[in-house]
Amino acid sequence: MGKMAGMTAASATLHSLLPPYDSGWLPVSGGHRIYYEQRGALAGIPVLVLHGGPGSGCSPLMAGFFDPERYRVILLDQRGACKSLPAGGCEDNTTLLLIDDIEILRRHLAIDQWLVMGGSWGATLGILYAAAYPAQLSGLLLRNPFLARAADLDWFFGGARQHHPAAWQKWAALGTPELPGAMLPWLAECFCNGHPSTLAPHVAAWHGWECALARSPIRALRPGEIDSLQARYRLQLHYFSHACFIPAGGVLAAAECIAAANVPIHVVQGIADHVCPASATAVLLEKLPNAGRTWIEGVGHDPFAAAMQAATLGLLGSFADLGRFAA
Repeated sequence: MGKMAGMTAASATLHSLLPPYDSGWLPVSGGHRIYYEQRGALAGIPVLVLHGGPGSGCSPLMAGFFDPERYRVILLDQRGACKSLPAGGCEDNTTLLLIDDIEILRRHLAIDQWLVMGGSWGATLGILYAAAYPAQLSGLLLRNPFLARAADLDWFFGGARQHHPAAWQKWAALGTPELPGAMLPWLAECFCNGHPSTLAPHVAAWHGWECALARSPIRALRPGEIDSLQARYRLQLHYFSHACFIPAGGVLAAAECIAAANVPIHVVQGIADHVCPASATAVLLEKLPNAGRTWIEGVGHDPFAAAMQAATLGLLGSFADLGRFAA
């Protein structure tokens, strides 16, 4: 059954970060080169970290969840994200190709099985990868998963406005339509036809909206951040405008496929998250009846919130000790 977590900041200390012992760009299809790096122990438990977004890139801080003496940590920037090339490239960039890239990287690194950890969109990819390659998994750890349904996109693009009226006012000032389903195509049109120099208000509104739904502090953006966020949001719009290149109900169907696999699965959910709400995670867990689950009060979308850190560190410690997750 689920566990309600409420741990202190002192118990949520990340492991020390060591520099990568290996990094590079791996050529994949469509002219893309995906960036990856390895940290920790070469002989340790292999684990792949899948970042959110799409397009956000994998922060080195994510390696801090893993004991560097016990884990071999692989960080991957998905197609078009962060250090991968071409930067922001949308051509030949689909969910199925991202899944292919993960498997190409596993074979490139000569890893038989690996633990996969992903949050938000990274959890989406983790579920889809697990369904496609169940024999290659030693475990699956998901945080605040995104189900990529039309309802999830409708919620993020306008549906949550009554819960966050102050953040919505930034969108309203730009003329954002309020009709159900109207905001996403309007925003895609703005980013497609608007000159980059005119999109700073849209980027700022989107960033503030994300922070509000994530229950994170909203701060002013620096000029360099506006440029990088604009590239990220273009890539997200490429995915979101195509229903994430996932058939309707595809993530839940994939979860049903992996439910019977003899692989440890655990889901951690911040109850206060409005980016990937707990109600969606409850639907996912109906398809994963044997998965462990940890519900964390007072935490939103932030993987580095103290109680979320503590829960994640504890689960990864138990996996290193036992080969399974013990909440």
